Amino acid sequence: MTMNKEHEKYVKKVVTMIDCSNKYKNRIKRDLHIMLQEKSIELNESDPYILLGEPYQLAEEFAENIDAGVINQYIVKKSRFNIELKNNRSTYEYKSKRTIMGIPLVHINQKPFGVAKGFIALGTVSVGFFSLGCISVGVFSMGAISFAILFGFGGVTLSLIAGFGGVAIAGLFAVGGVAVSNFISIGGAAIAKEFAAGGYAKAKIAIGNEINAKVGFYKETGQGDFVKKIINDSTGMKDYIFNKVPNLNSFLRGVISKCIEYFH
Repeated sequence: MTMNKEHEKYVKKVVTMIDCSNKYKNRIKRDLHIMLQEKSIELNESDPYILLGEPYQLAEEFAENIDAGVINQYIVKKSRFNIELKNNRSTYEYKSKRTIMGIPLVHINQKPFGVAKGFIALGTVSVGFFSLGCISVGVFSMGAISFAILFGFGGVTLSLIAGFGGVAIAGLFAVGGVAVSNFISIGGAAIAKEFAAGGYAKAKIAIGNEINAKVGFYKETGQGDFVKKIINDSTGMKDYIFNKVPNLNSFLRGVISKCIEYFH
């Protein structure tokens, strides 16, 4: 492995600050060479201080690991991915060189509280077109807390179009334990403007165990102008709803028909 003089001087400075056996010093030298070489290629930069920081800071990190008895788990860049192993706690980050409008095609950041920003983003906090994280923001988003433009999936989901999750709030279509939308909601507790189906359902048209609607069918209790107990006649139920609300589009008619068949 070839190294320029500045890199050699930098490596020597780091190693001389670490109190360990020659065996481990040689291992540290080798890993530092790898880190400098790959960082230099990745960033198109030769200055070791820009690539890895001050020698004493890097030496302190190595020394801490030696004191902890995990000399084989220091910062190592084994490939073009940036892998950090420190005190038996691993973190991982990868950012693709290819970009779209200046944004990385892929950014993965598994560092504690790390933020991933990319066309495809994966991290504790992630922001991207396709986004996956504990807190996720994207056009298509999945996470414990998920914010989406088109489709969101997660424990708590907020989406402009469709949301699916424990708690799902969406502009058009929501499915979840608690589902709230402006158009269609389906879930344990479903609330919508047009149609809702679930354990408890509240909407203009509703089907469920308990409902509050203008038109609908219920199993146990119901409130509204034209609500009835569910009967053993799915065709009759559909005709009743479609006669009361005749100007429904074909998509909504299809959803209502499927829900009637489920509750029937």
